[in-house]
Amino acid sequence: MEQQLEKYSNQLSKKLERIIRPLADGVKAEKKEKEAAEEFKLYSLGLADRVISMLDPGRDFSGSRVLVLENGTGLLARRLAEIDMDVVAAAPTRNLARLAGQFNPYPSIIYKWFNPFPATEEFDIIIGTGILAFYPKQLTKTLLESLAGFCKRKLIFELPLSLSWYHRLFQPQANPGGLEMTGFTRKEIFFLIENTCGMLISEHRSAGGKLLFKALKKAHLSLPR
Repeated sequence: MEQQLEKYSNQLSKKLERIIRPLADGVKAEKKEKEAAEEFKLYSLGLADRVISMLDPGRDFSGSRVLVLENGTGLLARRLAEIDMDVVAAAPTRNLARLAGQFNPYPSIIYKWFNPFPATEEFDIIIGTGILAFYPKQLTKTLLESLAGFCKRKLIFELPLSLSWYHRLFQPQANPGGLEMTGFTRKEIFFLIENTCGMLISEHRSAGGKLLFKALKKAHLSLPR
């Protein structure tokens, strides 16, 4: 499993680097490449806004240690650092972590990379940037189960929903950067988080063919969310 995870992380990192690099100053790229990079940036900014709306300012913004699964833009990590959260941003590979650090050299962000799992120590809050959906389904499940084991309070993630052909006609899913995404049914997501990971989904929202959810450690259910 670890070898498979490392293999896919390397493949994903190369794809993300290719998509994102045109955002860097002085990098020459074709118009189509620049447009794809800007599209990915807008996707990342939108997800950052959705994630932050799931946080509790009174409880989460002060004294929380946060792990962000980095997609290479550094945007979500920077938004969280700007509200004085203690942020570790973990990218699939060293190269992608360096790229994110170049875009956002914010002093309170620590950049690291999967080895081959994202976390080896506990965090109060663990947040995704959508990259888990770029892994095969079984690896996504394995990563979420691993992350839940290192999460002290809450997980916040967004996963694509598997839609029927009929619903896809009226609710098309955007694939950021043209990357293929792994879809889940609502039932799969709830079973994975609440049974396999042993957490409880306390809030969830559907938009654009994706499900954004917040899951709490059961020991913290009686505390403010």
